[in-house]
Amino acid sequence: MGIICQILFHNNTPGVFYAGQTISGQVTLSTDKLIQIKAIRLKVKGYAETHWTESRTDSNNKSTSESYNGFEKYLSSKVYLLGSEISAEMSLEPGTRSYNFACQIPINCPSSFEGTHGRILYMVDVNIIQPWKYDSLFSRPFTVIQVMDLNTYESVSQIPVQARTEKTFGVWPFKSDPLTLELNLPQTGFVPGQTVPVNVLVGNESKIRVYEVKVGLSMMITYYSDLSSGTNSERKSVAKLKADGVMRNSRKMYDFQLLIPSTPPSCFQLCRIIKIGYQIEVVAKVKGMHINGTLVMPVTICGVPIAPQMVQYIPENSGPPVPEQRALTLVEGDGACAPAAPPYPWSDGSTLAPPSYAEAMHTFTDPEKSRPGQQDSENVDEKHFKPLYPVFNVPTQSDEKAEKSVPVKEDKK
Repeated sequence: MGIICQILFHNNTPGVFYAGQTISGQVTLSTDKLIQIKAIRLKVKGYAETHWTESRTDSNNKSTSESYNGFEKYLSSKVYLLGSEISAEMSLEPGTRSYNFACQIPINCPSSFEGTHGRILYMVDVNIIQPWKYDSLFSRPFTVIQVMDLNTYESVSQIPVQARTEKTFGVWPFKSDPLTLELNLPQTGFVPGQTVPVNVLVGNESKIRVYEVKVGLSMMITYYSDLSSGTNSERKSVAKLKADGVMRNSRKMYDFQLLIPSTPPSCFQLCRIIKIGYQIEVVAKVKGMHINGTLVMPVTICGVPIAPQMVQYIPENSGPPVPEQRALTLVEGDGACAPAAPPYPWSDGSTLAPPSYAEAMHTFTDPEKSRPGQQDSENVDEKHFKPLYPVFNVPTQSDEKAEKSVPVKEDKK
């Protein structure tokens, strides 16, 4: 069987941790025969990386391509379970041996993320260094959730907000009367699991029929590279609802109940090469060749519900953390299996119920896509890893069911 390596986390089956907590676990190595090695190294690391390729065609119809790459490190700590970098060759006897470890996650680490052109990844590596052979690398990814990014969350409004726009069709002197869209939200910060009451007023004074009104939450991602000004942006639909439209010279009010699914928190400050933002979008779809009426309002998706008890957990500075080189330690004795930190950073004196955890179905990762500078792992979990995000049971004042849109009133002029 060669070498079998198992990496487990103590009292944390899903492998979800919050920035600032201490991750603790156990590495178990098993072999059925004598193996020559130089060292066994344990490493906890966290980093962001981006990669994409752009093709161009010049005036002579000649195609060229340029690759863009970015990298940023958040956590890099290692210890040797056996041997060291300068150790002589040694024999690993048949049998099973276990090692307990603990490592604090820097409080300013951004949340885990998997995207089309980049990722923010955290994992535990066990590297078995053998003479005259390729190293055997075993990996176990885990999820990190940023609880409170102050610079991102301080712009969140806790009072009702409103946005309004007008659109006309045609050109003077045949310009139509306006199509008006008005959006009302109770606040601008939300968490996965929360049902957001989205109030939309559509006033159609034009002679163009609005045949459908759509409301949705979209995630806007921007990827950056290291050595150039290249950027790559994408938009992903996170949640959406639709309802019947508005006749000519009519007004209609809608009360959409938009359920926020599992999704990564907003991130603008803590990661230099991946920025994640969200916006509520309202689209009034019109007939013919006319351009639809649209209205957009930026919102923030938080790692946990914003509450007074979370203030004590706010990071003191907003910059990316300096990688800790000595944070990883080996733990001996019975106490090694005890939790190294409370299961939730808000548990003391809080009435907030523990969340469930789920994958974000709208995120994307290509396990077959090669990433520059990354060593192949013998654990396929790393290539197919999807972070788990907390989903909260947040009480709402609305009695309407989630994922249902209700036209409230229509007035004809």
